[in-house]
Amino acid sequence: MSLRLAGQVAIVTGGGRETGRATGLALAREGADVAITYLTDRASAEATAGEIAELGRRAVAVAADCTIRASADRMVDAVLAAFGRIDLLVNNAGARGRGALATLSEDDFDHVVRVNLKGVFIASVAVLPAMIRQGGGAIVNIAGASAHRSYPLAGAYGPSKAAVVSLTKQMALEWAGHGVRVNGVSPGPIREPDSGWQAAEPRLVSQAAKIPLGRVGTPDDVAHAVVYLASPQAGYVTGHMLLVDGGSAETWYVYP
Repeated sequence: MSLRLAGQVAIVTGGGRETGRATGLALAREGADVAITYLTDRASAEATAGEIAELGRRAVAVAADCTIRASADRMVDAVLAAFGRIDLLVNNAGARGRGALATLSEDDFDHVVRVNLKGVFIASVAVLPAMIRQGGGAIVNIAGASAHRSYPLAGAYGPSKAAVVSLTKQMALEWAGHGVRVNGVSPGPIREPDSGWQAAEPRLVSQAAKIPLGRVGTPDDVAHAVVYLASPQAGYVTGHMLLVDGGSAETWYVYP
């Protein structure tokens, strides 16, 4: 079987759990070696790296705070030392800060924007020189359906992810001449299928019934979209946001 990402090296920020874990595993199944970054949850990152190694690919867990340029540079150095190249960056790490804007603290607003927007900028700029030296690469930014329509009481989350959409287009335009494609994925509500979320979130159960496809998404749904955008099959795609949301951004499913 032909592996679409054979011989490539990927970085997945915040890749230890949920969507990040699913993405790392999906990339490995397509032949990529994968670096999983973490800020505090080293155990999950190392566990995911172990799962990738069981698939026959090389994997490392790397500590990184991608809101700080020096830390992002150290991440790049560690991945290059381990694998010798960087072909793909998946900016998956993110932060949520729910609440009404009128009562949202300045610190909470700054934290969400710093992680969700500044982190994407810094990590992407940090990997760019390596990709340019190689003659190209791909970056996939994880935004969210909230970037495309407002979600009640989501605080700074939606605005920060909307800015990621704009940043994705800006990077795609500026870096196309270097052979670096930049795209994004905007997930709708995503839950682990066997996590028991239905009992804990009855309101989301009723909301999901109003989504055109009638369900929430899974981490694998997002991972498959990332793999496509990273693959040669998307070689003529850049500056694009792929919504993986069951059609929910086209509705007001969160309202009664």
